Amino acid sequence: MIRVPVLLGPTAVGKTDLAIKIAERFDMEIISCDSRQIYRFMDIGTAKPSREMLARHRHWMIDIVDPDQDYSCFQYAQEAARIIRQRALAGKRTLICGGSGLYFGGLSKGIGPMVEAQPELRRRYYEQARQFGNQSVFDELKRVDPQTAAGSHPANLQRNVRALEVHATTGLTKTELSGRASPPQDLEFLVMACGLPREVLYRRIDERVGAMAREGLLEEFRALLRKGYGPGDPGMRCVGYKELFAVERGAVSLPAALDAIRQNTRNYAKRQLTWLRHQVRCVAIDMRETPLEAVRNRVGAFIHRVG
Repeated sequence: MIRVPVLLGPTAVGKTDLAIKIAERFDMEIISCDSRQIYRFMDIGTAKPSREMLARHRHWMIDIVDPDQDYSCFQYAQEAARIIRQRALAGKRTLICGGSGLYFGGLSKGIGPMVEAQPELRRRYYEQARQFGNQSVFDELKRVDPQTAAGSHPANLQRNVRALEVHATTGLTKTELSGRASPPQDLEFLVMACGLPREVLYRRIDERVGAMAREGLLEEFRALLRKGYGPGDPGMRCVGYKELFAVERGAVSLPAALDAIRQNTRNYAKRQLTWLRHQVRCVAIDMRETPLEAVRNRVGAFIHRVG
């Protein structure tokens, strides 16, 4: 059995720094579980670990696709499991760190048979969202797959479109398809959920967005435009980037766009917290009060457990 500690939690809660400290203590490599940090050229707006951190500790599943490429939960689950097993054979321990509940759920629970992407259908739904709003796509999902819709939100456009794509392709809901999945039998996960009081978390989010602006978020966005990426590309639909298209059009000011990023990031964090409460069994880590040594002791007891 390969034992893998997992740090999950909302954006800006402090997972990355804690992961580095745990990795240093147990000589671990870190597997990112972040659906935005997979994209190349998108460093500031996705709050990737610094270049120094990446150089000091080996990270996986960061900078693996270009912003115009689709990347599915199925692909993540397959690749992350492969890395865990490969590194274990090489005598290396791994630690998962991130905030994508969808990715971790696929890895830990299995996601059933792969359903091929349907680009034309996907384009149709995104065009529908552009013309009539995300709610119109969400309403269609509620009609054909109410169970998946109950755990989603109109803002989760990529997830909602994928669920509609699965239903149109297979005639099954995502829940029905997941029922055909089985968890990996050789992997065991210790999930630790990093938390902060909501007002503290929201303040940290606001501060982070301000720091991103000072570090050159708009310049990074414009560099992506120069590379040819646009609003229809998966990476450019991420919070922190999609709001800046209106700045380029002259429709809003940069301060107004940054306010929208703050609000959208708070909404995203709220959805992450909801998923953690309802979808995974975990050990709560209060990021204000839990001593680092207590976290290290728990991780050490888990990875060195006999039997």
